[in-house]
Amino acid sequence: MFNIKAFGTIGLINFSNDKGIMTSQLKVKDILNIYRIDSTINRDLSYNRLPQIIKYIESLDGNIGVFLPSLVFSFPENPHYYYSPQDQELTIPPDIKLTVIDGQHRIKSFEKMVSTITDNEKKQKVLESYMTVQIYFGLDRDDERRLFSDINSNARRVSMSLVTSYDTRDIMNILVNEIFNSSSSLQAVQIEFNKSKILRPRNTHFSTSVRIKKFISILLFGKRSLSNKNEAQVKKQYDDLFSFLDKFFSLLFGVLPNTPGDVLQYVLGHESLQNALALHLHNKIIIDCESEITWIDNWEEEIELLGLIDWSIRNTIWHPHMIIARKNSPYEFKAFVDSRHNDLLEILQSELG
Repeated sequence: MFNIKAFGTIGLINFSNDKGIMTSQLKVKDILNIYRIDSTINRDLSYNRLPQIIKYIESLDGNIGVFLPSLVFSFPENPHYYYSPQDQELTIPPDIKLTVIDGQHRIKSFEKMVSTITDNEKKQKVLESYMTVQIYFGLDRDDERRLFSDINSNARRVSMSLVTSYDTRDIMNILVNEIFNSSSSLQAVQIEFNKSKILRPRNTHFSTSVRIKKFISILLFGKRSLSNKNEAQVKKQYDDLFSFLDKFFSLLFGVLPNTPGDVLQYVLGHESLQNALALHLHNKIIIDCESEITWIDNWEEEIELLGLIDWSIRNTIWHPHMIIARKNSPYEFKAFVDSRHNDLLEILQSELG
């Protein structure tokens, strides 16, 4: 047995120095080696649910591979001895097992499925697939029970086959709200839902819900507002797009700085750069958005490359396109001219190739 590595940042929960959460991606084969089910936390396993989940997993043969809602774990030890902030790397040795808070049926379904597959190539494909995991730190037994109760007492996401048939609201608004509620990464960087603007520099929220909606539109379609045809495409592919975006934001905020909305330190909090970033990734990731939204198989590699860029305000490559906002006040800061996202796109293309 070897050490397992999980990559990501540990965010504090409610500004507590004792409790934190990390979102990462782990291979199925590693998950099967590190999980532990505590019967005092989880409900009894319902084995009659496993065949249905296995059938669903077997049906996943699209661009995104095997992808299900995040598994939730509790790390039993002090992360200080196992986590490297510099490398954003958590080491999980063979003798440490992560307590399952949510996802025991998904894990057991994978376990049973793998044990029955006779085709070695197919088995390896499943074992090498990645799943999103949320790992909590600093929880005692009561905390773990409470978290299990909170997760399982809230209503599950309504099937989009029903939502898209009967909900006449803006489908992108629904998508943004659901992605935010599902993504611990988006919650960690903070999205403003109550205001249309963010007062910089004191407010360090990464973005607003309106701007995230534009970001997703640009990422998927290369434009800020969608046609009726585009909205119909989102409805038709809703579940696949939801899974893709959930994983996308998890990976994105895993390689960006911890507080990307802090404009005194980083350039990422400005709308023009966010739009340029979305357009760059659209050009790199999205294959087609006319008849059906499709993306390249190894799109995760394009996200990883973003970790190579110096996003700090001190990086001189940004300065020619910046002005001083709130000049001659105690709150002055550097900002981009809103209309210059094409200039910023050229910088990203130059830096990333």
